[in-house]
Amino acid sequence: MKQLSLMIDLSRCIGCKTCIVACRNFHGLVDHAAAMPNEIPYYLRVESRMEGSYPKLSQESWVVPCQHCKNAQCIKACKSEAISKNPETGIVHIDRDKCTGSKACIEACPYDVIQFNEEGGFAHKCTLCQERVLMGQQPVCAEVCMTDAISFGEKDQLKQQAMDQGREILKKLSAQSIIYVR
Repeated sequence: MKQLSLMIDLSRCIGCKTCIVACRNFHGLVDHAAAMPNEIPYYLRVESRMEGSYPKLSQESWVVPCQHCKNAQCIKACKSEAISKNPETGIVHIDRDKCTGSKACIEACPYDVIQFNEEGGFAHKCTLCQERVLMGQQPVCAEVCMTDAISFGEKDQLKQQAMDQGREILKKLSAQSIIYVR
């Protein structure tokens, strides 16, 4: 099985959140007329860490999408069998029609990336824009990244690319299917 993946370059990510906005708009996650701050669903988020001391400060930012885990806890937690891993792409997907709304997957996810649609009663999350990928396109977050901090491809090929470029793969952050480099 191949594993499709994102490679996040911490040395290029500036924390602009363009990827978040593009993702929300593409997937229709925002009701622009009724949206309230801190209540807008998201499929990925940007985290950051400040290092150093004044006047020599630096900030490192990175994107956190669904990790499309090797042994996804959300799949194990879902009693309705609404969550599966595509054997051809490695993408973990939630079938909204099978979801019973128990929220067990949300509690099981160690990355806090699964959302719940209260109105529809179903869980949903990043699918690496599976519908775009199956048509030969990249996920929207990789397509719009202004600094080219997000790359998309097969995990093994992305890792090889990083090694060929002499990049450091951050093993602790890259424990699942998303690769983080510096």
